[in-house]
Amino acid sequence: MTDTENQVVKVGFGIKLIATFFYSGYLPGAPGTWTSGFTAIILFFIWPQFWVYQLIAIAAVYLLGVWVSGKAEERFGHDGRPIVIDEVMGQMVALFMAPQKFLPFFLAFVFFRFFDVVKPPPIKAWESYRKGWGVMADDLAAGFYAVCLVQLVLVFLEKWNIDYI
Repeated sequence: MTDTENQVVKVGFGIKLIATFFYSGYLPGAPGTWTSGFTAIILFFIWPQFWVYQLIAIAAVYLLGVWVSGKAEERFGHDGRPIVIDEVMGQMVALFMAPQKFLPFFLAFVFFRFFDVVKPPPIKAWESYRKGWGVMADDLAAGFYAVCLVQLVLVFLEKWNIDYI
């Protein structure tokens, strides 16, 4: 094998690794749900509390995800089942500025999965964009809907003096 062929294999491996979020895209049943759950658990322990760092992380994963999923679509088809980097980014958006407590993280997970599956407007339309943009855009919108709902619930809990874990 030449150096060029070796490089292509390594890039292909890296794209597959990232697009499938360390192969969680191959898990049975609902790989998007598995990946969202893994992401929420991981972020519970490492998610920075300063919102600017969260925004930078989301933007970085979004841009990387557009490129990687665009390449992965060549192998798996448009928004192929194993491509789950979009769930990682969507879950990150759903957790934007969430307090590091169980309830906000659980709600972000549930709301994000709901909006990602149901795909209310304009999520369904955004999914049709090509070259990785659609893969990431629909989850960006689902994450945005989820974060709005999470923050709304938290505002009402605080207004009603309900302490949550």
